[in-house]
Amino acid sequence: MKHSSKKLILKIFLYIILPIFVFWIIFPFVWVVMSSFMNIKELGAVPPNWIPKEPTLKNYRSVLLGKFSSGAHETGHQIGTYESSRPVLPAMGNSFYISFIVALYNTIVGGLAAYSMSRFRTKFNRSLYLTFLGSRVLPPMAMVIPFFILFRMLKLINTPWVLILSYNLFILPLSIWLLKVYFDKVPADLEEMGMIDGLGRFGTLFRIVIPIAIPGFVAVFIMSMLEGWSEFFYALILTDQLTMPPVLIGFRQIEQILWNQMAAAAVLTVLPPVVLVLVLQKYIVSGLTAGAVKG
Repeated sequence: MKHSSKKLILKIFLYIILPIFVFWIIFPFVWVVMSSFMNIKELGAVPPNWIPKEPTLKNYRSVLLGKFSSGAHETGHQIGTYESSRPVLPAMGNSFYISFIVALYNTIVGGLAAYSMSRFRTKFNRSLYLTFLGSRVLPPMAMVIPFFILFRMLKLINTPWVLILSYNLFILPLSIWLLKVYFDKVPADLEEMGMIDGLGRFGTLFRIVIPIAIPGFVAVFIMSMLEGWSEFFYALILTDQLTMPPVLIGFRQIEQILWNQMAAAAVLTVLPPVVLVLVLQKYIVSGLTAGAVKG
């Protein structure tokens, strides 16, 4: 009787609760994609149209070319129009550039720092490691005013480098922690054997340790790139809509919100990270679960 009750509960979870949970998560993304192919009249229809009756790429063309129209002529209400000469493509280019530099920096510098902390177990290294981890406790919002004052003095406000430097300060500790876990799994005996064969410290690092820790490096690179791509608060405060997340709020106007064009911009913002994660998900899972299994 007890076994059948557990089986019934499991079936209820698998066939009722789990599908509802999955639908709750996926539906907003599906709705955004569908909305990006609708015109403003169809999007505002009551009852709502869940699937576009007349799919259009006009929203994507408007977003990419920087010609945003409120679509007042489509709704039949004279509420004014809004035109912008600011296309999304430059913001996407900035997002790619900033996130790539952040990812590259965290992979290289984080890798060297993690290796030294893994192999040279001194009191100083341990204190430095704990300091790095402790810095993650600080909320980014608590540092935005000091950063703004500092970067204004350095004349870096509204430049890509103000975001690159800011992001690295918060992402680097996590990168070091993840890579240190991977380096700790590599047996020191392998490096000793390499040194016996004539390799130096850097030789063993690049020829033995790094090839074994490739999944960890890929995971850190992707994680850092995603962090740099999706960060909103610092990009809004320290720059003038330099990257994609702050650009999305530009679709909210005094008269109305350009929902369909905002949806198209949101799809363009989300698509690159989704493709990146789907292609390299094996490395991400391996890198992020490295510390869960004792080698």
